[in-house]
Order: sequence, then structure tokens, then C-alpha cells
Amino acid sequence: MQVLSNSGRIIISNPFHPLMLVVYFVIFFPAFLIMPSVFSSLSFFIGLPQGISILIGLSMPMLSFVFSFMNIVIRRIRLEGFFYTIESRYVYFMGIPFPVYYPVYQRREIVIAINIGGAVIPITFSALLLARLYCMSSLYFIDALIVIAITSIITFLISRTVPNVGIATPSLIPPLVSGISALAICGTNYIFPVAYVGGVLGSLIGADVLRLSKDFSKFTHQLGPVFLSIGGAGTFDGVFLSGIIAAIFAYIFT
Repeated sequence: MQVLSNSGRIIISNPFHPLMLVVYFVIFFPAFLIMPSVFSSLSFFIGLPQGISILIGLSMPMLSFVFSFMNIVIRRIRLEGFFYTIESRYVYFMGIPFPVYYPVYQRREIVIAINIGGAVIPITFSALLLARLYCMSSLYFIDALIVIAITSIITFLISRTVPNVGIATPSLIPPLVSGISALAICGTNYIFPVAYVGGVLGSLIGADVLRLSKDFSKFTHQLGPVFLSIGGAGTFDGVFLSGIIAAIFAYIFT
């Protein structure tokens, strides 16, 4: 992840390499086509009017993509020591910009943030779905919690800490676990929202909470600055895609 701008509490970053954008687009193209339908159905389940649900379904993928570049800083942890980095600025001569590179001496620190498009939006949506499930039936609410727990445990076991990258998790395993668990536990009753919630929160808790808490000390020994963003790959992050793909799996299973 390339940090483009750091302005206090908000960090603007590029969450993906252009090549990976093409790869993800090719692999998950069917999911992109179904996203509006998924969000429309889930919005209607929450209790919103059909017209508003369709509007949310059409706008949610684009909003998630746009806000995937924005991260809200949760905490900054100062570390011992300093490091050198190379920065650039432009000097203009006769209207022509010339890059000038110079060394910068900076203190080491760990920045923990949460991505708006890749975490805040799907988490908020999941919270609304959980509230709706609780209002309709405490049994379905408990089923959702069980699916979240199962997905969290599996995600924690398969996730790995990668220096200079963050927490890495195989993209398809959390949503597959969530979809199968939802089908096994609650059958076809409300499997759609349960699978989505399990995919989003299970991936979040297993990788970005449990794994990060367990292996946090590894990042303190990393050279240079450390930027850890929950949902930090934005639209293509496990948190966002886990919910979408889990819901699609649930639809296929039923």
C-alpha cells in the first residue's frame, strides 16, 4: 500500500497496485455484476423501501471504491529509533518541473487505521443486518453469532503476518466458510444476511483483530514506518469481498 497523503487523522492511500486491480477485476468480475443485487436485497431485508434499496444497491459498490482510498487513524505508536527515507519535490525552471530527491530523517512509528471503503461501510451494513435479525428472531441472531465465531476461528488459523505488508489471508476461504456455516446452521432461513454478516465480521475479527493482536510484536521490529489499516486493501480487501462472496455462495447453495 502506498501512502499518498497524511493529514493527521485522515490518511489518503493507494490500496492496490494497478496490475492487481486488473487481476482482481478479471477474477471477481461476476461478483461485481451481482453486487448491486446483493446490496439491494440486503437493504430491503433491513426494512428500507424498495426504491431506496435499489438506490443503495447501485451506489454501494462505487462508494466503497471511492472511499477505499481513505483511512481514519485510530492510534499512533512511537517506537525507538529513527530511519532514513528518500522524498522528492519539484523545482520549476522555465515552467518545466524537475524532481529533486533528498534524505529525510524520521522517527519510527506504527500507525493503526481503519479503511472507510473496505471496513467502515461493510461493518456498518453488518451492524444493521444484525440488529434486524435480532428484532425478527433471537434464534437467527444467535445463528449469526455462531457463524461469525466459526469464520473468525478459521480465518485466524489460516491468516499470516507478512512483514512490510500486514495480515495476509486467502481471499476465498473466509466467505466459503461463512456460506457453508450459514447453510448448515440456519438452513435456507435468512441465510443471505447471515452469510454476509459472517463473512464481513468473521474476516475482520479473525485477521484484523485476533491475528494482529497475537503477532503485533513482529511489526515493532520492522524497519521504517509501519502502516496497518483494517480493511486496508479497500474494495478488494478480505473484509469487503468476504461479505459479498459469502452472500453469493449462500444464494448458490440455496
